[in-house]
Amino acid sequence: MRAETESWREQRINYDDSSGSYHVAHRESELISTNIVLTVAAIEETEPTELPPLATTIDPDALDNLFTEDSSGRVTFSYTGYEITIHNDGGLEIVSSADVVRQQSN
Repeated sequence: MRAETESWREQRINYDDSSGSYHVAHRESELISTNIVLTVAAIEETEPTELPPLATTIDPDALDNLFTEDSSGRVTFSYTGYEITIHNDGGLEIVSSADVVRQQSN
């Protein structure tokens, strides 16, 4: 699984240094909830199984069914030290909670 997490980080995660945020584009064949866990695990350089279950924070099934082709809006929630934003296209934006606090205080 470690190789999968490392591959995910190298191939799928883009880091925006100016905003301090990680971005992952959504692919229709993937579940948003799985993308969240894989991305956070890759950022943390740990196994997905080492993270708390996503369901302790938010309903993964609801996330997976929330956005459709004609939906709009976004959802933001905290998970294991990160602020996760899911955009209407299913793309993820992930920012360290510490960075969010710093940005809000500036």
